[in-house]
Amino acid sequence: MADDVLREVVIDEEEKKQRALEVFSDNYTRAILSILMENPKSALQISTETKIPPTTVYRKVGHLLEHNLIRISGQIAENGKKNFLYKSKIKSFHITFTKDKFTILANTNGSCKFCLH
Repeated sequence: MADDVLREVVIDEEEKKQRALEVFSDNYTRAILSILMENPKSALQISTETKIPPTTVYRKVGHLLEHNLIRISGQIAENGKKNFLYKSKIKSFHITFTKDKFTILANTNGSCKFCLH
C-alpha cells in the first residue's frame, strides 16, 4: 500500500522503554493488534475470534488507544447502541534492544504518529 511508512523510533527514556516492553510483551495485546492489522473489528468480534474475554478486550483496547497504536471509528445508532470498530495503526513491528538503545521499527500507515506516550 502506498500509504505505508516504515518508521524507526529510538526510545531513550527508561520509563518509556518499560511501557513499550509491557505493551508488546502482553500475549492478549499482541493477539488483538494482530487481528486488527488487516480489517477493523468490533470488541465482540475481537473477543470471538481471539477467545479473549470481552472485559479483557475492552481493557486492552483502552490501553492500545492510550498508546496511540489503534484507532477507533463508529457511531451511536438511533436506539442508543454504540457501534465502534478498532483498527491497528501499525502493520508490523520489530523491537531491538541493545546495551545502548531500544529501537522499535514499525511499518505504519501514513497517519500514524507512532509513540508510546
